[in-house]
Amino acid sequence: MKKAFTIIELVIVMVAGAIIAMVLVPRFADSRLREAADQIVSHIRYTQHLAMIDDKFNPTDSQWYKMRWQISFRRCEDNNGWYYVVGYDSNKNDGVDKAGSAINPADGRRMFVSNTCTLQEDESSEILISDKYQIENIEFSDSCGDNQYIAFDNIGRPYASTLGVSPYDVMTGRCDITFLSSDGDFTISIESETGYVHMTAIND
Repeated sequence: MKKAFTIIELVIVMVAGAIIAMVLVPRFADSRLREAADQIVSHIRYTQHLAMIDDKFNPTDSQWYKMRWQISFRRCEDNNGWYYVVGYDSNKNDGVDKAGSAINPADGRRMFVSNTCTLQEDESSEILISDKYQIENIEFSDSCGDNQYIAFDNIGRPYASTLGVSPYDVMTGRCDITFLSSDGDFTISIESETGYVHMTAIND
């Protein structure tokens, strides 16, 4: 005669299955937060790399420092989203412009979009982080400065609030940038002097 499972045995199996699922199946929210953090860390490091291989110093130009490579975090025109651009100000006028923007190695498109957040064919969709990762706000620690960009010099040192008129303008404290979304938040830190970029916190 075939013996059937008891209610207790079925409950034990269900509980065990639930525990295994919680341990083995990654949560979507955590996965998306980590993907966003990995992308932004990678692009900050890419900015630093470009600065180190393309020294903008020009002793005959008193405004040469305005062309330092930088990553600039910006709000869309309607305040309904965030994006960032990577590049330098080719006109030495008002921040990264399209002519000075970097090419995204991942898709071969420019890491630039206008403040309307309407992509042109040659612009990378990865930088629209509110669209891609549902980033709702970005908070900057005091060391990051007031202008929401980080620039680097030819030895990888970070600058904030100033593009580095002199070597003494280098960032003096760790810059913490916190990205908030409906999934949670994460913080990326840029160390002073060395420019070391890393994720320091993630909360989902």
